[in-house]
Amino acid sequence: MSTTTKPTGNQDPEPVRPWFARLFRRPGPTPDHEAGLQFLSEFTLRMAGDLQQAQQEAVRWKRHADDFAHERDGAYRERAHLLAWLAALHPATTVITPARDVTDEDGWHLLYIVAGGWQMSWHISPRDLPLFRHVELVDPADPQAEWDGHGTEQKYERMRQHVRLLALEQLEARSA
Repeated sequence: MSTTTKPTGNQDPEPVRPWFARLFRRPGPTPDHEAGLQFLSEFTLRMAGDLQQAQQEAVRWKRHADDFAHERDGAYRERAHLLAWLAALHPATTVITPARDVTDEDGWHLLYIVAGGWQMSWHISPRDLPLFRHVELVDPADPQAEWDGHGTEQKYERMRQHVRLLALEQLEARSA
């Protein structure tokens, strides 16, 4: 026989210890609880105000971005008009071809102009393409549309050299 006694169904449960009971206590309306609720209310109002202010700032910056995009698009449109005019001045050495290097948007083209013996090229957006109807459209594999490796700065230097050459010719013609 064993000396341990088994609990029976009508045995009193062990009393809850005070430190354990604190874990399950629900806070009642105390001054600290009221202050906590007031703090949460003030915090929520402050956060709502901050959110509204941030949304107003976002709208303001969006307006600035839209204005900038409008100005940028206007500048690119003006550039396209000038390039179309320049292409008309050099019809024998100017071609346009679909751009293979622009993959994020369809319809971009490359304009190649040879002036003063130097090649220069520009990307033309699909929106500006109608300005270049007078330019011969060639296949990207056409030798006239073969890029010679010039960069932007080199292109600008070639343009400056060509301007100097034209200016010298005009000065010589005036002095003769």
